[in-house]
Amino acid sequence: MTQAKGFWNVYKRNKKGLFGIGLIVFFFLFAYIGPMLSDNHPVDDWDVGGRRVPPQWFKNFPGYEHLVPNLYPIEEVGFQDPGELLIWDIDTGSGTGFTVSHSDEGFVDGSGPGSMQIELDPNQAGSTSNEIVISKTFSWDYDYPPKRFRTALGFKVEGLGDAKLNLKLVLVDTDGEEYFLWERDVRSNVEGSQPEYKVDSYSIKVKMLFPEGVMADPAHKIFNGSGDYKFYLMASFTGVEADLPSSPTLYVDDLSINLMGTCFGLLGTDQWGRDVYSQLAHGAKISLFVGMMSAFISVSIGLTVGLFAGFMGGIVDEISMRFADMLLVIPSLPLLLVLIAILGQSIANIIIVISMLGWMGFSRIVRSQVLSLKERAFIEAARAAGGSTVHITIKHILPNVMGLVYVSLATSVPGAITAEASLSFLGLGDPSIMSWGQMLHDIVYYAAIKELYWVIPPGLCIAMLAVSFVMIGFSLDEILNPRLRSR
Repeated sequence: MTQAKGFWNVYKRNKKGLFGIGLIVFFFLFAYIGPMLSDNHPVDDWDVGGRRVPPQWFKNFPGYEHLVPNLYPIEEVGFQDPGELLIWDIDTGSGTGFTVSHSDEGFVDGSGPGSMQIELDPNQAGSTSNEIVISKTFSWDYDYPPKRFRTALGFKVEGLGDAKLNLKLVLVDTDGEEYFLWERDVRSNVEGSQPEYKVDSYSIKVKMLFPEGVMADPAHKIFNGSGDYKFYLMASFTGVEADLPSSPTLYVDDLSINLMGTCFGLLGTDQWGRDVYSQLAHGAKISLFVGMMSAFISVSIGLTVGLFAGFMGGIVDEISMRFADMLLVIPSLPLLLVLIAILGQSIANIIIVISMLGWMGFSRIVRSQVLSLKERAFIEAARAAGGSTVHITIKHILPNVMGLVYVSLATSVPGAITAEASLSFLGLGDPSIMSWGQMLHDIVYYAAIKELYWVIPPGLCIAMLAVSFVMIGFSLDEILNPRLRSR
């Protein structure tokens, strides 16, 4: 405890070391707390906002006043609770045969149990058509359109018999013009189903509703200004005979519409509409984990090899050093690429490969130090006292090279971090885990160099984290190295 306190008293006078520790503490806190500040998964949650849109705070800059945020008109989706039926306006027209209630049955691939149950009494059904409209009116308070809109619907039909059912998803603009986004004729019972295509503004089917065809921007066409818009599902039953054995029943689930804005969150979104901030926060954990684990393993290997090669000498020294020399002359990056391609793209394999190729230089440094130490008088005394090779190495030599270990640990982390970033940048990282290198890979792959809100954060974080460990390494070297120690 006294030695640690004395070391800290010396270390805290080193400004580079204090700055490095401050940066590392910041990144550890960011890696721990940062992901908690976002509900979005960095890889799996697509389209949390418009695709490749800048952060919300860009609205404060000249030229970005047109940016608009996301809008979710339906906050509770899935009809999991009976109270969610009250969110919707239900219009049965002049028909009196409809009964609308909550059901515990839900769409299998949807939000879970719960749906809106619409039952038509055959004895009260009209002779021609029986329509029910489930609608939601919402306000769009901006003069500029959203980046994208998308809708969702799950449905199930029972007891249809010889009757027919027509379903339509419709969006109505401020001028009252109706846009029929999707339509389907149902002529028999249907298990849990959904529209045949994605009913959103990126869908070719929806684009073809407009004269511009595939070049159309439905979000821009429909949302042509601020005002009240209406989204609804229309269900029309025809041919319902009074002698049907059961009542035609429609179950509606996950009915919703979302408007993706032209800005999102703290750092915007990537090419798939994923949260860049969430990627940066989760990437901090991966970079720290890969850097520290790889450095610890490589330094441990180098320390072990250097200790026993230097102390034992002879054939052990010759074999271990020639093997280290062989690995040192092989270009590291091509070898990394080959090994990752063979072993597979996973974080565990990346750590193993970086560790296996990062110990050689440190082992030679330790060996040279051991060659000097083993000629000292206290080592000769330990031998005369009957100490074994392992005992002398661990008890007498190891404590005298620990200064090198601390410095090497600190300076090896940046190399491991940049090695992982390089592999991910080249497309050999783990695609299921988001890292800073993977973010840089996506930026180049999708030609997003001009999106500075996406480019700068991962590159800056890699540089700052590497610099923090380098500063700690330099400060430890100045303190522990007698030649550099200030007096």
